[in-house]
Amino acid sequence: MPWTGRSDRPTSAERVRRWLATPVAFLASAVAVLCTISVADVAPALLPLSLTNERLVGWAGAGVAAACAVAVLALVTMRRTGAGPVLALGAASSVFGLALADNIVDGTQLAIAALTLGVAVGALLTGAAGMALELPSRYRTPTLLAFVVPLVVGSPLVTWWSLRSGDADSVELTVHPPVGLLAPVTGLIVLWAVISMLIEAPRAHAEPLGWESAWAMYVGVLVAASVAVMLLGFEPDVDRGWLRSLVMLVVAVVLAGMALVLRAVPSGQAAAGFAVVSLAGLAGPACVQLLVIVSDAGDVRVDWPVLGLLVAGGLVGVAAGWRWHFLASAVAPLVLAAAAAGAWVMPDAAWPMVAAAGPFMAAFGAALAAGVRLCTVSPMALRFGVLAVVASTSLGAVLSLALGWTLAGDVAASTDTARSAGRVLLGLTFAAAVLAAAYVVTRDRASSLR
Repeated sequence: MPWTGRSDRPTSAERVRRWLATPVAFLASAVAVLCTISVADVAPALLPLSLTNERLVGWAGAGVAAACAVAVLALVTMRRTGAGPVLALGAASSVFGLALADNIVDGTQLAIAALTLGVAVGALLTGAAGMALELPSRYRTPTLLAFVVPLVVGSPLVTWWSLRSGDADSVELTVHPPVGLLAPVTGLIVLWAVISMLIEAPRAHAEPLGWESAWAMYVGVLVAASVAVMLLGFEPDVDRGWLRSLVMLVVAVVLAGMALVLRAVPSGQAAAGFAVVSLAGLAGPACVQLLVIVSDAGDVRVDWPVLGLLVAGGLVGVAAGWRWHFLASAVAPLVLAAAAAGAWVMPDAAWPMVAAAGPFMAAFGAALAAGVRLCTVSPMALRFGVLAVVASTSLGAVLSLALGWTLAGDVAASTDTARSAGRVLLGLTFAAAVLAAAYVVTRDRASSLR
């Protein structure tokens, strides 16, 4: 890590804060994964959810807007306040959001749940990664790794849990963990937040210049994407033919905007990190979830050995991506593209699925870890990378549902429609991963020639 923290002798409270930073970052990121509305949660219950509130998609877009807005505000104020306040906000929001998202009975409850979950995701992910900005160098690496790991391994685990915990008589937005588990987890997060606010933790103040355009453009892209999703989702009477065209237009505008943001990022290393983080966040979770959904509907259901191999693949990828981040930023997208091509058949048997999803998980983990590591070139670059993580994971969940419906013809509510949607998303992932790898390689080549 290139910047240094305060080197004076720490107090006992400061030592406790540092020791707890890594487990708290892991738990905060894990709770954020539970709060993220995903294909596995929403697609099977889309009809009852739509009957409860026909503006479901609009409220999902509002949740994405809430996550991004909280992340931007927290990243701006964190230089003075630290990660404590936003983590406390995220912990409180997650408790209320998960409770509201369980057994939805009316449209008002659904709307409040979507907004509260969005706030929780934005606050928890921003706080978990932002902790690294106020920690000495020896604590930053494990804290950032603890932030990344749940984002990778959470996709198959939450999908498996969702497939087995659903109640036929209950309409849910997300899986709801037991209160006996959620209460101590959120309590520990709040405890760390309180300790951090009570003591004067060191902050990273030195900022490189030249980031204004990148921030303004990226925030503009996120605002435009969120507003477009809300406008389309809050108008249920739009003709389906027009709606499919509008969805494709919105996706094209978002991707074009992100390409422009890449040109505005002043650091070549941070730009490469932004590219692979965005690729991993937008494509990784939805593809893994659909692979598990289709495989679990086969003759043999997905069990713990299969999940263990997927988790192991993700962990290996995270470790490799963090260790060899420059190489992984170019290689991981290519492996992701190859794995997406191999998984395109969407097998309905567990072990063939592992043969395709295992390398996909490894490449997914390597891309996300390498992207975050590349963004540690400066505090400002790390803040920008954290916003990319929040935005891509939140926006990717909504866009994956919309693209599956637009290009596959229906929402992934059954095995056949999930297979069709999975093939669409895997095909798009293949194309995006090849483009991301080409960008990273050409950017590195251009930098070396200067």
